[in-house]
Amino acid sequence: MALVSDFDKYFLHLPKISQPDDFEKFWQSAINELKKTPIDVQYVHNKRKSTGKFSAYDMTYSGYGKIQLFATLYIPDKITRPHVVILFHDYDDLESYAQFPIDLPFAYCFVELRGHRNIIHYDQEQNKYPGFMTEGILEKDEYYVKGLYLDGLRTIDALRLHNDLDCSKIAIIGKGLGSAVALFTTSNCNRIVALVLDTPSFCYLDKAQNIAKSVIANEINSFIDEHRSKKSTIKKNLNYFDALQFINAVTCPVLTIVGFKDSLSPAECVFALFNHLQCDKTIEVYPEEGHGAGGIEQQKRMIEWIKNIMV
Repeated sequence: MALVSDFDKYFLHLPKISQPDDFEKFWQSAINELKKTPIDVQYVHNKRKSTGKFSAYDMTYSGYGKIQLFATLYIPDKITRPHVVILFHDYDDLESYAQFPIDLPFAYCFVELRGHRNIIHYDQEQNKYPGFMTEGILEKDEYYVKGLYLDGLRTIDALRLHNDLDCSKIAIIGKGLGSAVALFTTSNCNRIVALVLDTPSFCYLDKAQNIAKSVIANEINSFIDEHRSKKSTIKKNLNYFDALQFINAVTCPVLTIVGFKDSLSPAECVFALFNHLQCDKTIEVYPEEGHGAGGIEQQKRMIEWIKNIMV
């Protein structure tokens, strides 16, 4: 009975989505600006990371604002021009998919979120934050998340230049903040045929900022406490980046993962996102688990789900 009660408590969230008047213009202008930046992609074979079935490549390319981006690409040795699965890790967590069970017949691109190569991790004792989630927050054109989202599209641009890949069909997996990147990318690219939102965050921000206990929420809330006169500006700017804003443009099948005990990506916010999806959608619920809901077995299930769509 308790499980049914908890499910109803979380499932019933369907907040109204209100886009800024210039929302479409803002993002179209940003995408047009991205197109003017040379991709400058390079692939360097990495024997140490290569496995018995996959050859690994260190991938560098230029993202929005000419920021150098990093990824690791695994290409199966005996599959001709495989389709690609792109993975975006969570904020302040490069290890989100460190043990991900890559499996044939896909190539896999593990993307580092911008700035994370030299990130200063959250220090609870000294109350220090990485700082990216408030970088440029007072000016939406300069906000960190704007570049982060556009990097998702740039990753596809870079992968399309690799002659050994077939990018006509792409699957994307995102963890936490990486799910928001995945959502934005999917909403602006018709090559995405499968999307996995793994305990997604940075959605339904009106509620998430009040109940989430994540580094993201704490970082932004601490900044607001120090700049109280700018609270309305910050809230207005964040409305351009809330993952809920991109839901209506997603048409491919979506698999969503949620843990009822997740304090970083609260279930209320995950269900708000899931409930707004108007496509073929599935949600896998873990009542007794948190942000790592499902663990490695769930990651295996993600790939099986993608195989059913792409193979």
